[in-house]
Amino acid sequence: MKTFFTTYMKSHVIARTSADEYHEMLNVTLTVFLDSLTQRDPYSFEPFHKAVRGPNFDYYSWGNRFFRPLVKYRSSRVDGVENVQKIQSFLAHGENVILIANHQTEADPQVLSILLETEGYEDIAEKTIFVAGHKVTTDPLAIPFSMGRNLLTIFSKKYLDSFEDKEYKEASAARNRQTVAEMQRLLTEGGNIFWVAPSGGRDRRDPEIGEFAPAKFDASSVGLFNIMAKRAGKKAGAKTHFFPLAMWTHRLVPPPDETVADVGEERRAERAAVGLSFGEEVHPEEVGGRKRFPGAIEKQVKEAYSALHEVMRLRK
Repeated sequence: MKTFFTTYMKSHVIARTSADEYHEMLNVTLTVFLDSLTQRDPYSFEPFHKAVRGPNFDYYSWGNRFFRPLVKYRSSRVDGVENVQKIQSFLAHGENVILIANHQTEADPQVLSILLETEGYEDIAEKTIFVAGHKVTTDPLAIPFSMGRNLLTIFSKKYLDSFEDKEYKEASAARNRQTVAEMQRLLTEGGNIFWVAPSGGRDRRDPEIGEFAPAKFDASSVGLFNIMAKRAGKKAGAKTHFFPLAMWTHRLVPPPDETVADVGEERRAERAAVGLSFGEEVHPEEVGGRKRFPGAIEKQVKEAYSALHEVMRLRK
């Protein structure tokens, strides 16, 4: 917390936040964090968690407000806005959208809101349901931000396999089944948008090139979403559209170099440029069906990320 706030305060100075606004934001944020850190019984997330927007506190708005001073707007960008327009149209007609994305920082949901807000589409981010791993629902510093988002809470397969406690592992697997059932219900309901990172965690720096790169997707996860989408279509006629999304956000709250299942990692908050690239819709049946779809959409995300990286890496 000490490291996080030191770097966060420095970012406010660089952003030239007014003294009154800074003090008010700091007071609110300290209260939120201290409440989370001192709770005897931490906030409990349901398999499907709806963003806490009141009555006493709006965690969604606070989370966005917290990260706004860290974003260098002039150097940030959103590519593929025409695809965002298509997404908005699909949702308006009661159809589903699944964003298949890479994942770089815990602030990715807030980045999505902040950048889409600049393009006039914050309502899409506000509606988005994020498939979230156990770390952001159990770490006291992450919990308040998670409370402000719509979440489907899971235990990532990457971390689930590392749990040594057999009883805890079985309980976690059972929780995942509940979450899958909730996602199936939401897809059948229609008109919902989901953000999914099939890598099961955040990207890390590639030691060979010294740059961040999208982590490998878990093909079975992508396949599961495709199966659920088809079931929803057959059961209720709710069509689901898949869009690749590349996220270039690692400079904002850099992840640790190593992947660790335990919570409590040190964090730094840096002021930085961020970028999003929404790719064209990928139709599973047009890219070879169930077996080839995971590889096809992963390729689209990586190609979009590569193009975005070429532009963003030189921006300060």
